[in-house]
Formats: sequence, C-alpha cells, structure tokens
Amino acid sequence: MNYLDANFIAALHFNIAGHTDLAETFVRKAPLPFVVSGLGELECRRAFIRRAGHSQSENWLRFQERLDGGAWLRLDVEWAKAEDRAAALMEKLRVKVNCGTLDILHVALAQMAGCTWFLSFDTNSNARVLAASARLKVYPELSPSEKGRVVH
Repeated sequence: MNYLDANFIAALHFNIAGHTDLAETFVRKAPLPFVVSGLGELECRRAFIRRAGHSQSENWLRFQERLDGGAWLRLDVEWAKAEDRAAALMEKLRVKVNCGTLDILHVALAQMAGCTWFLSFDTNSNARVLAASARLKVYPELSPSEKGRVVH
C-alpha cells in the first residue's frame, strides 16, 4: 500500500510546481492502494483552506469523493497502538533522525497500515528520512543529503 502524506495529496489537487507532475506520474503507475490517515486528512483540510481560501473548495470536495467513494482508503487507527508504534520509532531512531512528533506518527501509521511506500515531498521535516530508516520506500527518491541521514 501507499501512504499519502498531506503535501503529496495537495500536489494531486493543486498545481504545485515540481510536485504535481511527479505525484501524478506515481499515481498513474502505482498498482497498490492509497491510504490516507485521519491525521493526513486533517493536515489536508488546513492546507486546502490555505490554498483555496475556504473550507468547501472544489479541490477539497474532490479529495473527499476519493475517500468516500473508496478510490483511496481511510486508515482506521487504534490510537493507543499508534502511540506505541510511534514511541518505538522514537526510541529506536529519533536520536539519530531529528523528526517532529507528528511526522513520527505519520511513519508509524504507514507501518501499521502495512504500507510499502511513503509518498511525501516534505524535505524539511526528516519524515522521509525517518520513513526510509524504518524500511519504507520513499517517493520521490531521497536526495543525496537525505540518503546520508538514513539510519541502517
């Protein structure tokens, strides 16, 4: 399965230079289902409001249709288990991979969903590095700088 980070979802709904074409290319070729967590959906709400200026934009409604219609899967989360998984990641990797709590939680959710891919354009948070360190495949491919920070 493919875990969709909020910035990847935004790239599929807005024309974002350098991101939209890459995201659309991956989606067209991907044989595995796409998973959206409640955390990702909440982050999308904020991002879509910021971009569109209101909460019921055409882009937001199209995103909701993908979820409600089953084209993308909503991840039901048992939060106690998610907290445990995130804590385990912190214990194992956080000292070596400086990453915020919500990004650690995204990686934990991707693991819990059984995802193979972590789809994210966020090169500032180290979430992509953490995902790779947790043995998830990351798209787009890590930069050389990111690769140097992956913990094996």
